[in-house]
Amino acid sequence: MKKVDIKYLGIPNICFSLTNKDDDREKEYRKQRIKRGFDNSETWSLGDTIANFIVPRLELYIELASEMIVIEGEFKEGLESFLDAMKLLSRDGGIRIFTEEEKERAEKGLKAFPEIFYGLWW
Repeated sequence: MKKVDIKYLGIPNICFSLTNKDDDREKEYRKQRIKRGFDNSETWSLGDTIANFIVPRLELYIELASEMIVIEGEFKEGLESFLDAMKLLSRDGGIRIFTEEEKERAEKGLKAFPEIFYGLWW
């Protein structure tokens, strides 16, 4: 069975490769994607890769868990704060030019992560 390069399947939010087809390293990165599901370019700005990966998953988690009334109060506020931070960190290709208010929101959300991590199940 021929293995498929996930980068070119057209499925959103499963491959965060930063290369293009004309990149001299693309042949090697294709092998990496087929073997392990991602290539080295995803580590060039790992924070951006993580933020882009988690935003849609965290949005859905909050929606589903809220419908089931599994999350509420401070925990839900922490989740929403963390989501806000991830959205700020992933926008504009990760350039991270923030107003003072946005910087404070990003820091608040990142600080919430250790408090919510063990609660990310239901």
